[in-house]
Amino acid sequence: MPLEYDENIYHGLLIQGNLREAIKYLQQFPAKKALCDKYFSRFEEEKYLTFEEDSYLSGLLVCYQKYYRDVFYLGMEKEKAAEHMRERLTAFLGIADADMDETEEQVKNAFAHRGFHFLGGKTGGFYGPYIWRVTEARSYEVELPGGAAGYTVNLLDGFITRSWLDYISFGETGTGGWTDGDGMINCVKESYDLEGESFKVSLLKHEAQHAMDMARFENMPSEDLEYRAKLVELIYSSQRNLLQKFLWEADGSGKENGHSRAAARIAEGFTRKVSSCRKEMEAFPIAEVQRVARALFAESEEEMSRNLETAYTRTEH
Repeated sequence: MPLEYDENIYHGLLIQGNLREAIKYLQQFPAKKALCDKYFSRFEEEKYLTFEEDSYLSGLLVCYQKYYRDVFYLGMEKEKAAEHMRERLTAFLGIADADMDETEEQVKNAFAHRGFHFLGGKTGGFYGPYIWRVTEARSYEVELPGGAAGYTVNLLDGFITRSWLDYISFGETGTGGWTDGDGMINCVKESYDLEGESFKVSLLKHEAQHAMDMARFENMPSEDLEYRAKLVELIYSSQRNLLQKFLWEADGSGKENGHSRAAARIAEGFTRKVSSCRKEMEAFPIAEVQRVARALFAESEEEMSRNLETAYTRTEH
């Protein structure tokens, strides 16, 4: 029986940063030859994307694209790849002895002078900027396991780059939104139907849970934030089998990727609760997925509350 292509496997490998394994997976399917050719062109022949409106900004973007090639395609150690990128950027900008934060601040200024918003730093353990033109603020009421609350959502549009995952997937997958700890949610508008479940659950509820947790639990690790937000997605999703997607994201070590570690915890939690193998769990009806997710979230809530009480007691004494 011929092997059947599974998009969840491909996307799961990319989310873990395993680009080489993702390409190997695609090479098993003749129908994916065109996509494999695109990878060869971009990462082997180094045919980088350029920003036709501005050659200076294109030069900065190429520095990031070379970093993606170093770390995801060539398998260069992450710190070494980041240092090579910093050296390229500082040389291009004409600045000396600047660390990465200072360097990206200069990159941010270059884009700001040309009318762009820029967010640098790391996503899932890897560098890769988000750069866009337009921000529109809207207000939403969001129901969560801990109660309903109002949130401001910034709808971001006019992107020229959406970090590393969007780049190595040719736009098939990537970060759809984030919150920065200020209580506001940022949404990549082009990624969603604003009336669909994906927006209402995987963006609004996921990011609102982050905002609520960051307000309640100071310095919560990324893995805990993602674990709880993914459980919220499972609790409220009624039209999509997200458990199958999360189980594939859990493959691999994902040591510095909060999303992969959180997905692994979900896999472990479901296995503990239902004593089933992954193949059986992938076929669970949505009502069963929701039931188990609620139980796991309740466990997490008890653990977080104990930690908060312990921290408060230590402060008092």
